[in-house]
Amino acid sequence: MIFLSTLLRQGIYDNEDRRVGTVRDVCVALNETFPVVTALVAHTTANNGDTFIPWSQVHNLEEPHIQLTVNRQEMVPYVPECNELLLKRDILDKQIVDTQGFRVVKVNDLKLAQIKKTARLVGVDISLSGLLRRLGAQPIVDILSRVTPLQLDERTITWNYVEPIQMVKAGSTGQLAPALAGAMIGATAVVPQVQLNVSHNKLAELHPADIADILEQLDVEKAGAVLEGLDTETAADILNEVEYPLQSELLSELDPERASDLLEWLAPDDAADILADIPRAEAEHLLNLMPTTESQPIRDLLRYEAETAGGIMTNEVLALLQDATIEEALVHLRKHSLHLEMIYYLYIIDEERHLKGVVSLRQLVTAEPTARMQDLMDPDVIKVQLATDQEEVARVIAKYDLLGVPVVDAENHLVGLVTVDDVIDVIHEEQAEDFSEIAGADVQEVAEEEAFSWQSAFSRFTWLAVNVVAGFILALVLTRVFSPILASNTVLVSLFGAVANNTSHLALSGLICLVPMLLLTSGSAGAQTLGVVGWNLRMKRGLDLWQGFFRELRLGTCGGILTSAIVVVLT
Repeated sequence: MIFLSTLLRQGIYDNEDRRVGTVRDVCVALNETFPVVTALVAHTTANNGDTFIPWSQVHNLEEPHIQLTVNRQEMVPYVPECNELLLKRDILDKQIVDTQGFRVVKVNDLKLAQIKKTARLVGVDISLSGLLRRLGAQPIVDILSRVTPLQLDERTITWNYVEPIQMVKAGSTGQLAPALAGAMIGATAVVPQVQLNVSHNKLAELHPADIADILEQLDVEKAGAVLEGLDTETAADILNEVEYPLQSELLSELDPERASDLLEWLAPDDAADILADIPRAEAEHLLNLMPTTESQPIRDLLRYEAETAGGIMTNEVLALLQDATIEEALVHLRKHSLHLEMIYYLYIIDEERHLKGVVSLRQLVTAEPTARMQDLMDPDVIKVQLATDQEEVARVIAKYDLLGVPVVDAENHLVGLVTVDDVIDVIHEEQAEDFSEIAGADVQEVAEEEAFSWQSAFSRFTWLAVNVVAGFILALVLTRVFSPILASNTVLVSLFGAVANNTSHLALSGLICLVPMLLLTSGSAGAQTLGVVGWNLRMKRGLDLWQGFFRELRLGTCGGILTSAIVVVLT
């Protein structure tokens, strides 16, 4: 196997063993599963510049130095095609998607292999050993591994499981040919950094929830670029799986026409949830780009309060008149099932859309075709009102083991349906709220932030300030109690003086009385950190967890400094 890091340090010699230069980069074509090496980028000694050497003039990559099949004078410049890229410039140290492990990783090295006369890119190395190899420290690690238990495993992802997030062209035949023809110049200084339209075919084969997890590991710009490279239906499914608030951020990152197309593919309630989190003017602009038949249901849902049954329901409900037959119901179901979020319950209504009853899917498929809905329906329908709190809706669905519950207005008109997947989201939100109240910090907002922010530090400082004030009041009370006792206890004061080099009973009294303040503030800070870290443990692992740990360490330190400053001012 050949690693790019070792290849970049090798010299290039012509067929007369005269040194031509050193390898600067490797050019590969992306039109096969394992990209084929098409050229080497060499820094030549003749013109002190970079040039492309075509692979047809390279004899072998696996020897101590790279041998060409021609002499220096016979070298011809190579013109890269539009589907080629440079490994060092475009892949090394960049983020790629591991489509097998559903994660975003950084490339520390690249692995190539030469089979007969063809060299190919076969994988990426994401291990620490790959990074050490690039730094030239691999021999030291090899020696240590022989005499100590230290072992660094290679972690290689084969290229057929790799999806680059963003790439640049290695050249453009129309624009680059004149530049390459003169003086054989053509490497990184000349190659334009033009964005490729990456199709992300490998990524599209994954489940939308797995792709959403991958996008959440990227910054918004790169995540938006990935969505742009996917077909509309797949991109919409992924957007629906992405966690808040990345959904609205991604939507703002996309072209408005593209964003409106994605919203059309989503269920009205999902689209309304996303639009509710972006500025009103931007949401209105996106709705205006959609056909009225698609935008009106979304507008209707946006009228309701966010944390009510109306705010989480969908207005696409399977409903039929009570005098309809089973055969008519099945025809209606076949015709509209693709557009409905749930088909397990069929709700029966009258001509004015009053909710009259419910028929289950089991009853529907086992009944006689000529039977009528009013004969099969259960008139005792479990339902909720438009203004019912979302937590109460979740309780109703959990209590009665339902897959969904109908939503009615004050006059019992059927207006929507809350499904169990909406309730799961509600439970998650309520759990986060409860956790935040216990911890004294917004655990969901903190978990979404990747770096330290002063806003988070000051938001947590509110509880610390309350504890400081309470501790200071308690200290004043304790001072009045303990000061006379310590003034008369010379032995205790002398003992304190021997330790702290201060024989004043007032100093000892102040120290003892400030202990409750210390306990209150440290307990509050500890509870906040414990709550946030505990919440992060639900979904974060490895490097993400350590980043969260050090972020909490910095927030705790800032909180301690601010608390100390208040104590100094008060005392």
